[in-house]
Formats: sequence, structure tokens, C-alpha cells
Amino acid sequence: MVPDSGTIAQTPSTEEATLRTDKEGLSHTERSAAREHPALTALRGEDSGLIVGISWLPPGFHERREAAGGPAESLTLVAQTLDLDFAFVPAEERWAPEAVHRLRDEGIASLWAVPGVLCRVGDRLGWAEMLRLTAAEPGELAAPLAEALHATLQSCREGISAGVDVVLLADDLAGAVGPLVSPDYVLDALMPCYRAVAAEVLGRGVAVAFHSDGDVRALMPSLARAGYSAIHLAGIASDALAASIDAASASGLVAIGGVAGAALGDDPATAGSAAGLLARERGLLVCDDGGIATPDDLTGYSLAVEAAREAYAQEPSRD
Repeated sequence: MVPDSGTIAQTPSTEEATLRTDKEGLSHTERSAAREHPALTALRGEDSGLIVGISWLPPGFHERREAAGGPAESLTLVAQTLDLDFAFVPAEERWAPEAVHRLRDEGIASLWAVPGVLCRVGDRLGWAEMLRLTAAEPGELAAPLAEALHATLQSCREGISAGVDVVLLADDLAGAVGPLVSPDYVLDALMPCYRAVAAEVLGRGVAVAFHSDGDVRALMPSLARAGYSAIHLAGIASDALAASIDAASASGLVAIGGVAGAALGDDPATAGSAAGLLARERGLLVCDDGGIATPDDLTGYSLAVEAAREAYAQEPSRD
């Protein structure tokens, strides 16, 4: 049985609180309050204007720029060049803490992207075997999930110690054709883990968000009740995106996304314009959906961001 949040998330000790105090004598919470970023107020559902960010950069992108200053600098330069409000920082990379510091120095909010428990177990056992067990022998996954939760919580703590603005838990619960695991399994076995993560992160004064591919509207109320403030939407057809944004809003979550990776090579301007309108009309925080796979896609995303800003700035039609 996976431990619930009450057995895992403990009140930080005085020693732990001291370790999280920076050189200026400010705790992370105090530091965040002193430098409140528009992206953070937007995550609370407050009107902060158009907020634009980027998720994961293409595989190998950073390595090709190692000689130019390293991955942390390359991520920061991309965010600066596109004039972004936030950027995902892949928590498992050794350069992630440096990226948080560099982004903060440039006034860019960082979202510490942590692999979730399902992804960790899938990577360990193989996705086919893990998915089989969720349906046939769910009890066999209790121990692997507990181990994965321990690793996830440790990664969250490392991000908070680095000064991250938001922890984003990434677990793909669905795909383009439907759920990967049953809703009952998510609620019974995975949601206690998600509650534990939220309790740990919120208890340390940091906001927490969620990412999943596919349609997860049925799970949004549970995520909101657990304390998640936002959800990064991915792998959703354009004609279903508005419904997912509305469902998130109705659940008390802020939606992030709107620019599908599949559109970046075809018509990024149209995709960006649509996202800009969704931002203005429905409060979407504009971001790619995690589908930036090549340097050309990144170029396309820059065009999408420009189009999103133009669409957002247009006067609403009075027709």
C-alpha cells in the first residue's frame, strides 16, 4: 500500500528550515514573496496579462551547446531571446540548480519538472509490464510506487533548495487515444502519491502544478483538492483544447499549454494566434505542449509566441 500524505509529508525541522535559508538570510518563501513574478500570480488565477513560457527543449539541444556555456546558460538564453515569463527545468539533470539560479537572475520563473511515480515505475519495469500490472495485479506495484515516491519527493526537495518557483509533477496518465491506466487505479493508487507530493511542496512554501498527456478532465477536481494550482495540457486535439481549459478552470486549476508540437512545423503562426486568443478569453498560460522535438520546432515556437502576443493584443471583436 502506498503511504498517504499524512505519513510522508512532515513539518520541516528547524535545522531543515535553516538549510533552506539563503545567504541573505531569507527563506525561500520570503524570497518568493519579495520577487513575486507575474507567472506566479497567474498560477493563482489572478489576471497578470499574457504569460508565455516553454517546456522541455529538444533532446540533445543542450549538449550541442555545451561549449557555448553549458545547458543552464543555453536554456536561459532561449528564454531571454523569446522574452518568456517561465521555463521548465528538467529536475533530473545535473545542471538543473544552476538553470534555476540563472533564470531567476534574469527575472524568469522556473518550473522544476519532476518525473512522477508512474513514469519512474514505467522506466524501471518497462511500460508494457507496468501497464499490465495496473490492470491485472495492481498490488504488485505497491512497493515500486513507494520507492518511486521517495525519489520524487527527494527531487522536489532539491528543487526547493535551489530556489525553484514552482514544482511541476509530470506523469503521463493518458495518450492521444485515451487513458493509459484506469481512472480507478489513478484514484486508488496514484492520487495518494500526488497528494503526498503536493503536501511536501506546499508545506515548504512553493506552488505545485501537474503535467499529463491526453484528456485528464475527470481527474482535475482531485488534483485541485490535493493542492495543485495548474495543469500543463499536452497531446490534446485542437478542437478539444478549449473544453480542457474550461474543465481546468471549473476545477480551480490554471491551464498551461495551447501550442501543439505537431503544429510547429506546419503553421506555427496559426497555432500561436489560437493560443493567444485562448489566453485572452480563458486565462490560458501560453506554452508548448512538450512537443518541441527538433531545433526547427524551436524556431517554429518562436513564431508561435510572436503570433500569440499579436492575437492577445488585438481588440476583441464586437460582432
